[in-house]
Amino acid sequence: MVDSSDILKGNILIVDDEEPNILLLERTLRGAGYTSIESTMNPQKVCELYRNNHYDLILLDIRMPAMDGFQVMEGLKSIDPDNFPSVLVITAEPGHKQRALQAGAKDFISKPFELIEVLTRVHNMLEARLLQREIAEHKDDNPALSNVIQRNIRKIIQVRRKSVREQGFQNRIANAMTAYSGSMLFFYVHIVWFSLWFLLNTGHLGITPFDPYPYGFLTMVVSLEAIFLATFVLISQNLLAKESERLTDLSLHTGLLTEHELTRVLQMLRAIQNKIGISNDEESDLSDADLEMETNPEDVLAEIERLQRRADDVPRERRKAVAN
Repeated sequence: MVDSSDILKGNILIVDDEEPNILLLERTLRGAGYTSIESTMNPQKVCELYRNNHYDLILLDIRMPAMDGFQVMEGLKSIDPDNFPSVLVITAEPGHKQRALQAGAKDFISKPFELIEVLTRVHNMLEARLLQREIAEHKDDNPALSNVIQRNIRKIIQVRRKSVREQGFQNRIANAMTAYSGSMLFFYVHIVWFSLWFLLNTGHLGITPFDPYPYGFLTMVVSLEAIFLATFVLISQNLLAKESERLTDLSLHTGLLTEHELTRVLQMLRAIQNKIGISNDEESDLSDADLEMETNPEDVLAEIERLQRRADDVPRERRKAVAN
């Protein structure tokens, strides 16, 4: 199933040569909660825009100067014939509707606009488009995994990709350099570099050595390289630490929420148990009071620290006893 939040994040392009129509549609869609909306008054740019952005839905006016909507749809077909985008045609002429559907449009809205009709058709077309994409993505899924697990895996990948996209240019350079310096390609490049350097400075190839033994210039270059690489690695580690802290906070929040929900479930089960007169298992290690008690994270951390300090103090006391 497609979440309503995913529908509101659908990538929409509005194509119309009249600015008032674009402003009206943009205001209507943004007012309904849609967040990713672009527009253009130049139909000749639609193919290039779609090639770069792969919109989920295109609202396309038919009558435009220089290039009409039918020509635009022909251009879109040439980009990817097997994956034609969802096109919602805008027209005031009834005769254009049948031709637009035959040209590849999925639906149409009439001028002047009825805002309820616009929102309904946009929502339905985005839902159908995203559902079609989801089905295509799931065709190779492992049947041994549930849909919930598959969805969670995709959500994790989306979060990671979003984190990468939000990185600044400098951080991306640092991560790229760290990844390169930790690869086998980096190792092989340096093997070839050092081998050639030593060979050229032996003097056996008829070339005057430019950095004879003990290779002082090479030592300086390698030392500078090590300093810069260490800096890049530290920057990448700081970025990973921030990401790890964010995921740890998310994990803590999820754990606390799960604990609270389970506590409420146990309390409701206790009420049902009392209502129908079921007795407890006498061999159980945990009492109902223990299970139904809310866990305070601060108390748990304090108890862990207390027990850890006591465990550390035991060897010291033993050493003192032996010494005495």
